[in-house]
Amino acid sequence: MPFADHQDVRIYYEVEGEGPPILLAHGLTGNTTFWRGYGYVEPLRDKFRVILYDARGHGKSDKPYEPAAYDLRLMAGDALAVLDALGIGSAHFWGYSMGGSIGFGLAQQFPDRLTSLIAGGVDPLYSPGENAKPSPLLEIFRRGVTEGADAVVEGMRAWAGSVNPHWEEQLRGLDLQAMVACLDPARPRTSLMNGLSQMNLPCLLYAGELEDAHRNGPAAVQQMPDARFVSLPGLDHGGAGVTVDAIMPHVLAFLAAL
Repeated sequence: MPFADHQDVRIYYEVEGEGPPILLAHGLTGNTTFWRGYGYVEPLRDKFRVILYDARGHGKSDKPYEPAAYDLRLMAGDALAVLDALGIGSAHFWGYSMGGSIGFGLAQQFPDRLTSLIAGGVDPLYSPGENAKPSPLLEIFRRGVTEGADAVVEGMRAWAGSVNPHWEEQLRGLDLQAMVACLDPARPRTSLMNGLSQMNLPCLLYAGELEDAHRNGPAAVQQMPDARFVSLPGLDHGGAGVTVDAIMPHVLAFLAAL
C-alpha cells in the first residue's frame, strides 16, 4: 500500500485515472471510501488523475493520540506530502468539511502548490475564539471510547437525524481515541479567515442551504479575488456531502473553465 511520510506520520493514498491531478480530502470520520462510495470518483477519473488520501487519524493513515498532532498546519502538510510522494508540483484540491478546512490551510501556506481550491461545507469566516464551544461530536466519541461503537452510531443518529449504511460502516471502523484527540479543545486552532484577500487562485465554495456554512459563504467569496459560491437547495451538511448529482455539474464546469 502506498504511504507518504510527514514528520513520522504515515498518510495512506490511492491514485486513479489520467490527466491533471486533483487531490480529494474527506471530512471528519471519513476516509478514501467516502469519495468512492458516494460516486465522486467515476465522473472525475476520465479527465483527471484522481488522488484520494486518508487524513491523519482516519482510515489506513497513522492515528496520533495527541491533540497537538491535529493542528491544521500539520494536516495541510500531510496533503502536501502526498503530492511530494507522487512528484506533483501543483494540483487541484477538493475538500469537504474538515477536508475543506485543510484546503484553506494549504492555500494560505502553500498557494503555489494549488491549481484551484474547491471547498464544501466549511465556513471560512469562522474564527475560533478562546471560549469556543467544543464540538458536539466530542462527547459522542468520548462516550464511544468507554461504551463502544454502538454508542457512537446511536449518538450520530441522534445528532444528524439519520445514519446511512455507508456512514455507519465508517463510524464502526473509527479509532475513537484518535477522534477524541482530533476534536480536543486543547488542540491548536487556526482561523480560516487569515489571508482570504490574498488567495488569488480560482476557488469554488459550496454549501447546503440548511447548514451553518451557508450563512457566510457569499460574504466569504466577496473577500476573495477569484472565488464563487454555490448554494445547494434543500440540503443540510450531511446531504451536501453525499448528494453528488447536486454539486458535480458545478465542479466539472468550474474545472473546465480553468
